Amino acid sequence: MSCKSLVFYIIIFIAGSLQYGIAQSPRFERQSLSQISYNRLQILGISDSIYTSSKGNLDRKNAAEFFNNILQNESLSEKDKKDVLHCIADNYEHKHQIVIFDETDKNKQNGIFRTQDELEFAGDSDGSIDINSIDRQPILTYFYQNKANFFDIKTPSFELYLNPVFDFGFTEQPAYDPYVFQNTRGIELRAYIDKKVYVYTRLLENQRHFTDFVTDRISKFQAIPGQGSFKGFSSGVVDNLTGYDYFNTVAYIGFNPIKSISVEFGHDNHFIGDGYRSLLLSDYASNYLYLKLDWKLWKFRYQNIFSELSPISIIQSPQYEILPRKYAATHYLTFIPHHNFEVGVFETVVFGRENHFEFQYLNPVIFYRSIEHSLNSSDNVILGLNVRWNVLKRFSLYGQIVLDEFKLSEVQKASGWWANKFGYQAGLKYINAFGIDHLDLQLESNVVRPYTYTHWQPLNEVSENSVASYSNYNQPLAHILGASFDEKILLIRYVPINKITLTAKGMITKYGEDKDGLNYGNNILLNYNLRTSDYGNFVAQGVKNTIVSAGLTVSYEFLHNFCIDLYGNYRTRDRESVKSDHHAYGFRVRANIAALDYDY
Repeated sequence: MSCKSLVFYIIIFIAGSLQYGIAQSPRFERQSLSQISYNRLQILGISDSIYTSSKGNLDRKNAAEFFNNILQNESLSEKDKKDVLHCIADNYEHKHQIVIFDETDKNKQNGIFRTQDELEFAGDSDGSIDINSIDRQPILTYFYQNKANFFDIKTPSFELYLNPVFDFGFTEQPAYDPYVFQNTRGIELRAYIDKKVYVYTRLLENQRHFTDFVTDRISKFQAIPGQGSFKGFSSGVVDNLTGYDYFNTVAYIGFNPIKSISVEFGHDNHFIGDGYRSLLLSDYASNYLYLKLDWKLWKFRYQNIFSELSPISIIQSPQYEILPRKYAATHYLTFIPHHNFEVGVFETVVFGRENHFEFQYLNPVIFYRSIEHSLNSSDNVILGLNVRWNVLKRFSLYGQIVLDEFKLSEVQKASGWWANKFGYQAGLKYINAFGIDHLDLQLESNVVRPYTYTHWQPLNEVSENSVASYSNYNQPLAHILGASFDEKILLIRYVPINKITLTAKGMITKYGEDKDGLNYGNNILLNYNLRTSDYGNFVAQGVKNTIVSAGLTVSYEFLHNFCIDLYGNYRTRDRESVKSDHHAYGFRVRANIAALDYDY
């Protein structure tokens, strides 16, 4: 980051923190139970409160407000009540905000409310939720005073919640290395200062040996998916136990300068969309430095993200040299006229200049195309649309359109013009499918044309890569496959009994790879001026790969946020009529972290 950029960020941050405000809060992981329960109950129409579901991770304060609104909803099933209790426990720092109707006011006409601190529940024999069940007898006086947090400190001016994080697993992949494993350890910390500023940190140390197709991708792009710097690992205890050693850090701090605007600064990634994948902005790439503004204005929600990225990985950087930087600015405006409907407009620009931040893009309310034209610049601007519609309190229809470049006349001619760079997503969620409680289905289709997300400006005189590609650390900022692919996904999630979750996933994917050193449009890092032809381009051109994958995971939560997973996956790849198998099965034990699967 340049000195000017750093100074600017600090000035904004300090100026905002001097204002009075009630802090928002840290976010949940996208695959956490709280996020899943929030999405389910929103589709079921349990609450008519207006919340956006498309801005990726749910923050804990909004989660507390949401679950507060549905706490005594009579339409909640017994499994829903268990989910709500689980989520309230995960939001323990906001327990004091939970507001409950006084049971003596049966018709709820007088609007009498009492907070949890004022109202005690005797139990849930009458069908109500026993909110006190989230408390427990502490271990050794100080530890696990509640179900969700290993250690906490609560004072009028400061709160801290600390948890261990680990993920230990072993995988068997026939005819491949016998030591496919994961060894992840770390801590998670949440803190609140004067109820105005929140801090979140998660530190993870990892040693891991991946399955063969993931290892191939690491070799190709010189980056571990979703991770940053890494090095080789060789055990000094177990012979032939090798893999990768890497550190993963999430850390950010935030506050509200005024009630309707929140500011966050830190190191993480983001997700925009309602699907399993995102074609706009996903959490696949390595974490990056960012400054984020969230605006809440009537039925509009508006988000700005200014981020610092890297055009290459550390493996490609000369020894002892700092990685080059590139910058991006993102707008996402959402309109929610009704709690069942949401439409969002997306705009992002990646600057086509190495180690240079363009300050004109800091304007949070201007169209980036107008700035690009005024600068006579050819920065990489990408536009998008995200839509969600919940219908019949059972279904959710959602989709995205991403536009990099587009010319309608060429589309009408079906000429395969290279610069028609766009993609689309269409999806359906079916909650409590066929009347079975907690049987949820999801169908999704993602298609992106060749050369989408690419750009022309070279990283340097000898590089084939572009500095302004929509990527970070050699990893796409949108879909994991980059471009030139057609993907179909089926997800099934079922909770037969409390604490056990079955998750099945099926995928059919077709994508193209480069051939004979030519750029066929799948690798978004490459300069699009190296394309094979101007016309006749089609999805999955080049070396065609067809992936068929089906997997099943059985998860048992034996303690709060402590899980044992048993999993198996059937995967085949047909590459130019040469078929290969990549089947695997295994188990893992994890705590306070969602399972990270590589499924492409």
